[in-house]
Amino acid sequence: MMRRILQLSCAILTFLALTNAASACSTCGYQPEMPEQLKEM
Repeated sequence: MMRRILQLSCAILTFLALTNAASACSTCGYQPEMPEQLKEM
């Protein structure tokens, strides 16, 4: 019983972490222009 509760809580926390990360980077399509000095590296 305790193992099932642990599995369920891990699944819920993983889902919450993924949805939070996805909402935090909603502008992932935006890429600023890279400076020329960094391109040379």
